Amino acid sequence: MAISITPISNRDIEGVLELWDKVLPLDAVTLDTLEARVLLDENFDENTFLVARENDRIVGFVVGTYARRVPLGDHDPRGDRCWITAFGVDPEHQKKGLATQMLTSLLEKFKALGKKECYIATYAPGYFVPGIDIKEYPDAIALLKKSGFEETYRPLSMDTQLPLFKVTPEAEKKEQQLHESGIVIRPYTRDDLLSFLKFLEANMPADWMRVSRANLRDLTRGIFQPDQIFLAVSEGSGGGEVIGYCQFEGAHFGPFGVADKYQGKGIGTVLLGRTLERMRAKGHHNAFVLWTDDTAAKVYSKFGFKETRRFAVLRKSIS
Repeated sequence: MAISITPISNRDIEGVLELWDKVLPLDAVTLDTLEARVLLDENFDENTFLVARENDRIVGFVVGTYARRVPLGDHDPRGDRCWITAFGVDPEHQKKGLATQMLTSLLEKFKALGKKECYIATYAPGYFVPGIDIKEYPDAIALLKKSGFEETYRPLSMDTQLPLFKVTPEAEKKEQQLHESGIVIRPYTRDDLLSFLKFLEANMPADWMRVSRANLRDLTRGIFQPDQIFLAVSEGSGGGEVIGYCQFEGAHFGPFGVADKYQGKGIGTVLLGRTLERMRAKGHHNAFVLWTDDTAAKVYSKFGFKETRRFAVLRKSIS
C-alpha cells in the first residue's frame, strides 16, 4: 500500500504522539511537550515536520527545524544550520527504506532553504535530548551514518539524589576564602538584573542567555523565584560585578558558568553546592543535568552525580 510523506497537519498530531510513544519509549512526549517544544517554537515550520502516512495511519515522522524567524546567535553564526530533533518509524515499516526516504525528503527541503549543515539533535531552543541514546537506539545511529551523517561527540546526562545532600566542609572553607577576597555567593535579587544580563551577554552562549531571560520573565509573573538563581558577585572597587551564576528549574540543574578570568578559584564548586542545597530545601528529591561533557562531568561527580545516559551527536554537510 502506498505511503505518502507530507508536512504535518492538525489531524496528524494524535497519531504522531502514539507512534512517538511506541518507537521512542525513553523519550515519549505529551501533547503539552510537543506544543511547547515544537509547535509553539517561534521558528516552527510545518513544512519541515514531516509525517509518513499509510491511509489514515501515521507510520513515520521526522521533526526538522531551522532559524526561520529568530536568529540563534553563536548557535547558528552564519544562519546556514538546520536540525533534526526526533524521528521514528513504525516497527512494521522499519528496514524498508522509509526512514531514509523521509530523511532525504527533509534534507532536500533544507538544502532548498540554503542550509549547509544538519545536526542531530542539538537545536538549543527545542531539543528533547542532546543526541541519540547510544544504548537504546543503536539502529538509528547506524541508519544515520549510512545516510552520510558523521558522529561529532558524545555528551552525557547525569543525575544525583538530594535527600542527604550537604555542602562539604571543603566547599564551605572555599566559600569563606572567596568572601575574604571580595567574592560573594548569594541568591539573585531583582537589583541584579542589568548586571546579570551584562555578564550573560559577555560570557555565556546565546542559548544560555535565552533561557535566563525566559526564567526572569517568569519571575515577573510569579512562576519563577529569585532563589532559583545563585550568583557569584565581585564586590571590589567596581562594586557588584556578576562573575558567575548557577540556576535550576524544578529538578533540572543548570546551566552554570563562571567568567573565564575568574575560573580556577573554586567559584563554580561553591555555586554548584549552594544551588543543590537550595534544591533540597525546596523539596526536590533529585537533580539532573540533561546535557554535559566529560570535563564538566568530573566536577559534577564530586557532588554525587552519576552518568545516566550517553548520546551521539551527528552532523552532515548538505551543501
